[in-house]
Amino acid sequence: MSKFFEVLRDRVKKIPSLITKRLVHVSILGDSLEFALPPIKQSHTIKQFLEDLILKVNDIIVFDANTFPFDFNVKLNEKLYRNQDLLEIYDKPLRLGDKLGLQVPNRANIIVGNHTIEIASHKTGTKSKFEKYFTSSQIKSSTLKPLLSKKIVYRQCNYCGKKSQDNNQVICEYCGSELSE
Repeated sequence: MSKFFEVLRDRVKKIPSLITKRLVHVSILGDSLEFALPPIKQSHTIKQFLEDLILKVNDIIVFDANTFPFDFNVKLNEKLYRNQDLLEIYDKPLRLGDKLGLQVPNRANIIVGNHTIEIASHKTGTKSKFEKYFTSSQIKSSTLKPLLSKKIVYRQCNYCGKKSQDNNQVICEYCGSELSE
C-alpha cells in the first residue's frame, strides 16, 4: 500500500474521535459533573444510548449505567429528568439535533483543568480518548444531586463458591449447600 493511502486510512480512522472531541463539553457543578454528549446514532433510544455508554475521566469510570444504575440524571433539550423520573423518556428515540446532557456525581473530586476523557461503547467496543478542559459552572447541583447507588452484598456458597445477590437466599441454587455472607 502506498504511503498516501496509509496516511489517508489513518486520518479517516481519527474522524469519529475528532467529532466526539469537539462536541463533548464538561462542566463541574459543585459535587457533580455534567457531560454534554452528542447522540451518535439516530436509531438509538435514550435507554439504549445510556446502557451502551461508558465514560472515564483520568482512567476512572464516572458513568456506566450497568455499574452505577442510580447515579445519574439526564438533561434532554435543556429539561432535567432525575433518575427516578427517567421512565418518561427512556423509550424516546434520539435525533441528531437533540441536546443530551448527563449529570453524574464527582466521585474522583475532579477540579477545573485539563483531563483525559474516554468514551467507550459496550456493544461495539469502540473507544474515543482525548484531552478536554473542564469548566466550572455558576449553577450548582446541590438540589439535583444524583442518588447514590447501593452496594451489592453477595452471599457465597461454602462448597462450590457461586455467589447470589438475594439476601433471603440461604441455600445455593447450584449445589444445595449453605450460603454465607
